[in-house]
Amino acid sequence: MDTTGIGTRAPAASRFLVVAAVVFAVIHLIDFTFYGQSPRNLAGALGCALIAYGTRRQIRVATLAGAVLALGAIVVKYVN
Repeated sequence: MDTTGIGTRAPAASRFLVVAAVVFAVIHLIDFTFYGQSPRNLAGALGCALIAYGTRRQIRVATLAGAVLALGAIVVKYVN
């Protein structure tokens, strides 16, 4: 019987990253909803949510895809 991950807690840095990513995702969603509906805000929210999901479930591909989306949203904001 495999009990990997049952009853164990994530390291404090991992928990902090998940909480921070969720907060940033909510901020981007609020910005998208109330302040202009820019697609970069939606991409930023999706990226932060993917970072949180990938970090929580330890899925590296989701974390990397989220990082690419979040960084892309930041780049688009300052390049235009």
